[in-house]
Amino acid sequence: MEARARALQALIRLRKTEVDQAKAALARMLAEEHAALGRLETRRAAIETERRETLVGQVSSDDFRLWLPAGREAVESAATMLHAARCASDQAREALMQANAALKAAEAILDKRLEEEKEMRTRREQAEIDDLSRRGRVAAG
Repeated sequence: MEARARALQALIRLRKTEVDQAKAALARMLAEEHAALGRLETRRAAIETERRETLVGQVSSDDFRLWLPAGREAVESAATMLHAARCASDQAREALMQANAALKAAEAILDKRLEEEKEMRTRREQAEIDDLSRRGRVAAG
């Protein structure tokens, strides 16, 4: 194998490492997104729990009214964090797609290069066979 093909194989190993890193980053971002969604749901549930407790008289309506802005702020904060986590997941997904595309491109170039090398060897072998055949006819003739 020639130097160019070896260089392409090194590039493919690098691209595979990049794909692995992009997969790991996406997994982390999806875990963060899942956690952010959980926090948002927990904070929304807290408002509903407080509302139900107020309706059944376990919490005074004045206490609920005083607490509600903080509860809503917690929900808004969690929603903001979820949005940021989703954006990060989208970016990580895009990075993975780009890494996969770069890997596939490098593999395609190597495959083409190896095919060209194979064709060149086949042509050389055929030329040698033809040359030996001509020599054999000249020597016999």
